[in-house]
This record gives sequence, structure tokens and C-alpha cells, in this order.
Amino acid sequence: MALKFRYVALLACLHFPVQFAHAQAFSRTPNEEYAKGNYARAFRGFFEQAARSNDPNVQFNLGMMYERGQGTDQNDVEAVKWYSRAVDQGHVPAMRQLAGLMSAGRGIKQDGAGALALLRKAIEQNDVGAIEQVAGMYLEGRGVPADQAQAKQWYQKAVAAGSKNAQEALNLIAAMERQAAGPLAPIRKRAIAGDANAQYDLAVAYHTGNTVPKDPALALEWYLKAAEQGHAMAQFYAGLLYSNGDGVAQDLVQARAWFTKAAAQENKDAATNLAVMLDLGKGGPVDLPQAAVVYQQAAKLGSAQAQVRLAGMYWMGQGVKKDYSQAAIYYRQAAEQNDVTAIRKLVYLLENGVGTARNVDESKKWAAKLEQLGGSN
Repeated sequence: MALKFRYVALLACLHFPVQFAHAQAFSRTPNEEYAKGNYARAFRGFFEQAARSNDPNVQFNLGMMYERGQGTDQNDVEAVKWYSRAVDQGHVPAMRQLAGLMSAGRGIKQDGAGALALLRKAIEQNDVGAIEQVAGMYLEGRGVPADQAQAKQWYQKAVAAGSKNAQEALNLIAAMERQAAGPLAPIRKRAIAGDANAQYDLAVAYHTGNTVPKDPALALEWYLKAAEQGHAMAQFYAGLLYSNGDGVAQDLVQARAWFTKAAAQENKDAATNLAVMLDLGKGGPVDLPQAAVVYQQAAKLGSAQAQVRLAGMYWMGQGVKKDYSQAAIYYRQAAEQNDVTAIRKLVYLLENGVGTARNVDESKKWAAKLEQLGGSN
């Protein structure tokens, strides 16, 4: 989903005998190294491929690794350079990524018009993610004047193209429109009287700044009032504000506590964020077994990110007993949601018969899907 306040930015190691390291560096492709979490080797491999060829998939992969700081120092300028090379060859996912950096002014001068032009090129090739991205730019005013009506139109186009995330965005916009239909006084009156839903609506108004001046501190105040009455979405957003420290003092302990409460009410995003905090020791001690439990909860609720991270835990034997077959199951679940990392790993598992029956034909089908989504094979 394109809403910038919707998600927390979420933050694996194989050890081989020294005598095998050199041989393995040449026996595996960069994609296989990436699939195993060997990002430094993957980065070197992609860089060497880029020096020998003009493959836009390789250029895109380098851009992603620079943008994410995987296997190399995070560097938006380098990300822009490599994405631009891929874009010059018509690479659609690179258009999306470059547009995102352009609209935010990261690694390049902010250029909303240029970002929209890139996204329109991607949309011409039926890319749903680009439609969502245009909607997000208008909703948030990233590189373009904020325009909720335009955002709504673009999200509706994305829904028509099959996007579930866009429907969530439209639901939130509908809540904003209900607030905008009249003054906030009636909502505030109900909120002061203790109505948890009104408290949540008032918090959203201050959080988004669409009907009143944006005020994260007031948003948190009202989220907390609703959260204390058991409002799951308010609990999630309270955790999110504390986690991001966006306009309020960052407090990871409080974030973890509120994500825990919301996760107990089966809030998918809260469960995912809580699992990551348990996994990484944010807001409290590392607890890998409990992280695995919560990842499993989020995975069952449909979180592709949780499915990928849980698969990685089974693959590495971290917090759970090593089980390649379970890893394959969760990678497949995430792959079915078009998660590129999961698809890349599933291709490897099927091709090599690891954790699942070897199936070269199915591996090729997933590899083709990976190409379609902008990964390389």
C-alpha cells in the first residue's frame, strides 16, 4: 500500500569451511547467493555480470541492493544510476523504483513530473504497482500537490486491475471523506464522550492532515484513548507512531507493547511488526522462538513478509528446528502473493529438489514469473 504511514520499515548467515568459500563463489549464480542470504557474494556477482553485459535485470538488481544496502553500503545515488540504466532498456520494475526515488528526492533532485512520466510508461505495460504508486503520490503529496480525488481515481483503477492493497487504501480514504463531509465538532464531541470509534477517526484526521492540520502528537493522544478501549487499529497505529518516532518521541518498548495488543486481535500488520521486533530485539530482548510463533500467526493472516521471514527461520534453523520442507511451504505461500524474494528462492528449491520434490517444469514457470515481476533468472 502506498500510504507512507501504513507500515513500519522492516529491517541471515551461512557459515562454510574456508577451503570451500572460493569454489562456492564461482559455482553459484548471484541469484542463488541472494536466495541463500549471501548478499555480499550476490552483489559482487551482479556487479561482475554488469561489467560483462548490458542486462537490465542485473542493473535492476544492483539498484535494489544499493537502495536497500544489501551486500554494499546503502547509496541512493548509485541506486538511481543503475535503475536509470535498466529504465533506458524498458525495465518496468526499475521505472517504479526510480520514480519512487525521484518523487522523494532521494539520490536525485525531486521531480514529481518525471516520476509520473516514468510510472505512466509502466502503466502502459499493465503494471498494477505503478498505478498504486501514482495514487500514493497524489494522496501523500509526494512530488505533486496532494489531491485526494486524484488519489481515489487511481486507487479505483488499481482495484479494477486486481489490487487488494488499493482497496485498503480506498477504505481509508472513505473514512477521510466521512470526516470531510462535515466539521469535526460532532466527531470530537463523541470522542470526548468516550466513543472509541470517534476517537480513532479523530486520530486519523490528525495523523493524515487531510481535514485538519497534521499533528502527530494529537494523533497519538487520540489513538491511545481508543487503543486503551481495545480498538485494534488504534493499537496498531499507536505502535506505529511510537516505532517510527514520526512527530513523536520514539519509544520501541511502547511500540512493542501496542503491537502485541493489536496482534492479539489478529491485526496482520501488527503481528508482522511485532515478530520483526522479537526477531531483531527491538523494544526488548531477542526472542527467536516467540518471533517464529508470531510470524506464523501473521503468515496465516496473509502477510507475505511474515511468510518469507518464517521460511528463512526454518531454512536456517533459527528459533525453530531446521526444516527445509516447511521453508518451502512458506516460500511458496509468499510467492503466490508475487513476493520476488520468495519466488527467487522457490525457483532454487524446485530446481534442486530442496525441501520439496524436484520439479524443473514448475521451476521454469516460477522463473518466468520472476522475469515478469522484474527479477532475473
